[in-house]
Amino acid sequence: MTNLKQALSLGCTGALAIFIAFYFALPPWVLFIAWVSYHLFGTNLKTAFTILIQQLFGILIAMLIQYTGACLSAFIGAFGFPLAVFIAMIGVFYISKLKRLNTIPAYFLGLTTWFSSGFEIAVQSLFILILSLVLGYCIAALDTFLHNKLAAKK
Repeated sequence: MTNLKQALSLGCTGALAIFIAFYFALPPWVLFIAWVSYHLFGTNLKTAFTILIQQLFGILIAMLIQYTGACLSAFIGAFGFPLAVFIAMIGVFYISKLKRLNTIPAYFLGLTTWFSSGFEIAVQSLFILILSLVLGYCIAALDTFLHNKLAAKK
């Protein structure tokens, strides 16, 4: 019976994520990227926060790549974006040497989130992605909390 309750809990939190995303016109896949990140990198709030920060840095880096790549492309053509990525990845490598910012996959999830969004560089775009990630982490934490509570009732 506990497994059924946990399955229903997962279904309800997933449905809640989609409802919130649709209601607020947020990209639902970003909520699920956050949910997966929460489970991949550790299911505690401290770890989730540091991963979220790194994903946000990844989004900002992607925006910088997009802007810099467009500018460089005006001067050096097809090599503009690869050069922008090359420079940014060197920066990511060195940032990842810091104690709390050392999870390179989190940066790449942020890069993926930005480039997959298809958004233009704007504060509103950044706000939408940040809100989506934060909500995804919150729903993942809620799901984990419910799962643990139901497991404890065995």
